Amino acid sequence: MKKKKNRFWLFILSLVPGAGHMYMGFMKAGLSFMLGFMVLCVIVSITGISAFAVFPIVMYVYSFFHANNIGGLDDESFAAMEDTYLFGLDGVGKHQLTIGQKGKKAVAVVLIVVGLYMLWNVIFEILRGFFGWDNPILKAVYYIMRDDIPRAVLGIAVIWFGMVLLRGKKTVDRQTEENRVKQIEQQDNVNMYEK
Repeated sequence: MKKKKNRFWLFILSLVPGAGHMYMGFMKAGLSFMLGFMVLCVIVSITGISAFAVFPIVMYVYSFFHANNIGGLDDESFAAMEDTYLFGLDGVGKHQLTIGQKGKKAVAVVLIVVGLYMLWNVIFEILRGFFGWDNPILKAVYYIMRDDIPRAVLGIAVIWFGMVLLRGKKTVDRQTEENRVKQIEQQDNVNMYEK
């Protein structure tokens, strides 16, 4: 049952992602924030990719402010708030969660890249154990793989995304132009029949 609670305890409990939401009765939202934060922390820990640490930090801060903003709403707005799962997971219990073909491909590419990066870290640790960190070739390869390759991949991804956006815009423009031509042809046909 949703209910406005003591602001001091809300502040204290919102220091734990999702706990502030649960304190006010938003169990689904609280569970979403709590599990999301924990899953992101596990991903950072397992992959060893320190750049991913930004995601749990963002979720932590967002959860804190979201709970306190809900607690600060007037009674009418608070009563109008719905308790739903976040991240599109509200249909999970009803078997309504679907991912389109493009979404599946994007998830697959991300999983492959993360898996390759994890594999590289494991292989590098083995090689470092055999050859030592003083090996100049091994050190150079490590810094190329750690610094240059991720930047290159990110740059290629940004260029590809820009090209997709341009191509999508052209497709929309082309469809708009085709629709306009069809309308003109239909109007011409109507005018011809009227004569």
